[in-house]
Amino acid sequence: MGKKVWIKANGNGIIATGHIRRCMTIAKELADLGAEPEFILSDEDSADLLKTLSDEDGVFYNARILHSVFSDPLTDFPALSEILRDEKPDFFLIDSYFMTEEYFNLLSSAVKENSPGTKTGYIDDLCKFDYPVDMVVNYDLIFDESMYSAPVKLLGGEYAPLRKQFSDIEYKVKDSAGRAFLSTGGTDPYHVIGTMLKSVYEERELNRNVPCFEKDISCDVIVGALFEDEYKDELKELAGNHPEIMLHEYVTDMSEIMKDADFAVTAGGTTLYELCAVGVPTVVFSMADNQMEFVKGFDKVGAAKYAGDVREDDKVLRKIVTWGVASVDNKAFRQKMSDSARSIVGRDGAKKIAEAILELT
Repeated sequence: MGKKVWIKANGNGIIATGHIRRCMTIAKELADLGAEPEFILSDEDSADLLKTLSDEDGVFYNARILHSVFSDPLTDFPALSEILRDEKPDFFLIDSYFMTEEYFNLLSSAVKENSPGTKTGYIDDLCKFDYPVDMVVNYDLIFDESMYSAPVKLLGGEYAPLRKQFSDIEYKVKDSAGRAFLSTGGTDPYHVIGTMLKSVYEERELNRNVPCFEKDISCDVIVGALFEDEYKDELKELAGNHPEIMLHEYVTDMSEIMKDADFAVTAGGTTLYELCAVGVPTVVFSMADNQMEFVKGFDKVGAAKYAGDVREDDKVLRKIVTWGVASVDNKAFRQKMSDSARSIVGRDGAKKIAEAILELT
């Protein structure tokens, strides 16, 4: 039997799909290396999302539900202690920004008492404190290595856990841009995509004072797994009225869609790393606390243009459209951004993480 690796991650309409999605990528690499990954989930919502995303990818993962509260990890105990005692995994990887020092202290005690051979790891997005684990993963472009005391530190863009479809993509920057890629990840709580599409395709027709493209720009729009049904209907109506808008749901060939894009608009998250791996010039915005700082790193190194936080800046959408209009015929600008993006993101980060996990056990 292979090494038993537990992965704690959740996903829902509040925290979106990013945590589960990236952990699925790591789980796939672990399984390919002969390990036995199993997801540890708080609730049925996360289990349903894992199944939806797994069906999209054509894979299956074992999962265990703790029947706890995703936003209060302390409720994982004592159920977690009991299954640690019974199962004794070789490694326990945790991915949640709700983790506290108290949680890690309880986990350390539970591991010591019930499964002393279990190694632990944490995927960090927020840099809140020095996590008492055996391995820490932080694939931000800008990080402070000195804050971590974990024996194994996997830091920087080379450890971005991207799916294999992004490992070897040929991308060409065209003289003139005519196709855009739009995504907010698994959720769009602020209806950014709908507002943007209305601004580009409808408000210009009303002669409002908004930036506009001189020619029709086609848009590939990613409809996230957790978009509300009513919002999906709104997007479908927009697409029905404007043939330039193409909606993509339950996507299995994301890299192919990205490869055809001349520029992209996305929220911070795994999608941004994927776009950089392909080399698509991108304007990025934030809409969650854990996105704000790391996306600024992409702007700082010239890999993406940061437009702001949609929760705080009502000019974000205007900035995005203005950037798009300005970049259409500026090949040199898009080429420079594409080259920078491809240079800072690794394409085998998930495999490196999986290998490091197995080397520890």
